Amino acid sequence: MRFFQIGASVLLAPLIALAAPWQEALTKDISGPTPEVRPFQAEFRFGWSEIEAARSSAAIRYEGTDVLLDASGGTAGLARLLWHLDFTHHAHARREGFQTIETTQTESYANRNINIHMVARPDGLWRLRDTGGPSPAQWKKVNISPLRDLFAGMLFLRSQKLDPGDEIQTIIYPGDSPFLVKLRVVGTEDITVAGAARPALKLDLRLQRINLKKGSTLEEHSKFRSGSIWLSNDPDRIPLRAEVEIFIGYVFAELVAIKFDAVPPR
Repeated sequence: MRFFQIGASVLLAPLIALAAPWQEALTKDISGPTPEVRPFQAEFRFGWSEIEAARSSAAIRYEGTDVLLDASGGTAGLARLLWHLDFTHHAHARREGFQTIETTQTESYANRNINIHMVARPDGLWRLRDTGGPSPAQWKKVNISPLRDLFAGMLFLRSQKLDPGDEIQTIIYPGDSPFLVKLRVVGTEDITVAGAARPALKLDLRLQRINLKKGSTLEEHSKFRSGSIWLSNDPDRIPLRAEVEIFIGYVFAELVAIKFDAVPPR
């Protein structure tokens, strides 16, 4: 009898996880009606409570059926003396459906490097995270779906209709733990970034960590309190600013400059 109980548990566990109420509430996994963003090169600044601490550049381009992101940056000024960080991030997604193809990221600190490699395989998304420890890093499958890396997830979210009051829920995997991302469209307002007043969509952001070791249960993030994102209220839907309340105030990211390519994607 014990044998059959164990066997039944093993067989039914994946079905129970798939039937979790929060997974049933996910936004339908198809891209929305918003046109693709035009290719661009942009610069962003990051900081804490309006004190700038880092800068980054990012460029989006298209190659046939794929869309690519190349980004790099690091801490700057006084913050660099306290916390040395440089990073590069390269992401590759499909234009149809915004599915992750491959992502590589390198974080270089004063005393160590962290290398993350994600790749989509026929059976799902796999990740290799190398922290330079004594044991060789191992490829691991991320056992949950639908799943996108941060870049593909952002493309998917911006593609949705995003009318005031709309709520979007999807799973995003930055490279360490998967998160349930919830966005609610608060409304429209004008904000000043990159030296100009710009019409924006304001979105309320909520995050919950997905614990895959405990049947994909949701857990509150230990540092995240709440967040807001402003996207340009136009067909490009460029991220203009983001603010995240944490346990010591808030951190922000903000557009500094942007240049669009003259030729639209084909």
